[in-house]
Amino acid sequence: MKLGDVLRKERERRKLSVEEVASRLALTADEYNEMETGNSPLEEWGPQLGRVAIKLGTPTSRLISEAGKSADAGQVAGQCGMLIRHHRERRGFGQSELAEMLEVPVAKIVSIENGESPLETYGPLLLRVAEVLEQPVFNLLYPCGLPLEKLNDYP
Repeated sequence: MKLGDVLRKERERRKLSVEEVASRLALTADEYNEMETGNSPLEEWGPQLGRVAIKLGTPTSRLISEAGKSADAGQVAGQCGMLIRHHRERRGFGQSELAEMLEVPVAKIVSIENGESPLETYGPLLLRVAEVLEQPVFNLLYPCGLPLEKLNDYP
């Protein structure tokens, strides 16, 4: 299952049109449709953010915005990276330790923490989507408590 499938089902569950959601996100309907069809970088960066949140024991929204609200997201260049670094250090993990836990190269963690990853764009977008759909970010990434790749269907 893809994140886009979950977004579509949650949008339909709330009886919102693509145009309504796109408008609330300040996107075109085509841009939002890209997300629902699974053709957006959000498919890669959303689940990665969820895995980081699990390993750091931190709510996903707090890795995007200190207050966990989209209005506070992206206020500073590299904000997601700074928050991830803060929570990693608070937990006493080094960059290489977090990279090992996530099974990614250390260079990826360095890039994320330096604010040089697409997470700076897609983290705040994911938080806005979650607010529009009235769901915590984590619920979109782990519907029914399972990661997207282990879910065959989402009722």
